[in-house]
Amino acid sequence: MQRTLLIAGATGSVGTAVTELAAADGRFGRVITWGRRPVPGTNARVEHWGPLEGDLIKGLRPVPVDAVICCLGTTIRQVGGDKAAFIHVDQELVLALGQWASSRGARMCVVTAMAADPKSRIFYNRVKGTVEQELQQMAFPALHLFRPSILDGPRKQNRTGEKIALVVMKALRPLLPTDYRPMPHDTLAKALINAALKSDTGTHVHTYRSILELAKGA
Repeated sequence: MQRTLLIAGATGSVGTAVTELAAADGRFGRVITWGRRPVPGTNARVEHWGPLEGDLIKGLRPVPVDAVICCLGTTIRQVGGDKAAFIHVDQELVLALGQWASSRGARMCVVTAMAADPKSRIFYNRVKGTVEQELQQMAFPALHLFRPSILDGPRKQNRTGEKIALVVMKALRPLLPTDYRPMPHDTLAKALINAALKSDTGTHVHTYRSILELAKGA
């Protein structure tokens, strides 16, 4: 039976890769992207849900969905250092999407961060950890939390700091602990698709090794 998949954050590097894979996968009968703008040049099978009356959350419609993949995320630099704006994207929108997915009885697959921790002194990691904590209080058939290190792949925004960090981490790759190794964005996308298609239950937290295994179809 073909499934319906909703993808949030589809205009980023990982979200775009997820959308392309889903559009080409016959196991999905309907592929929906949710965001302020559609992914340019995507397959005609991809349907886009945008804001309703200027409100992105209102753009979520009461239709059956089997799985949700959330790749929403920004950086403090992108929002000009505005922590409230960062929280709106990385926490409030993700949790609103989670509540909607839970009400639809959908599987939930979310990209967070390697060091996600609600008690972290680092703002970014604390927000990601809070999101994980809140999502685990919701009812899903299955919840998959993905904690990749820095992503290795094309970026649509100019993230100079990440580019420098990626060069350094690639050079030090043989010396790095496994979970700190750069994660290819297309590998993460494959793992997200496979998690959305699984029939398991419960909460699953994926780091470097398990993401690689899941990308292979494990």
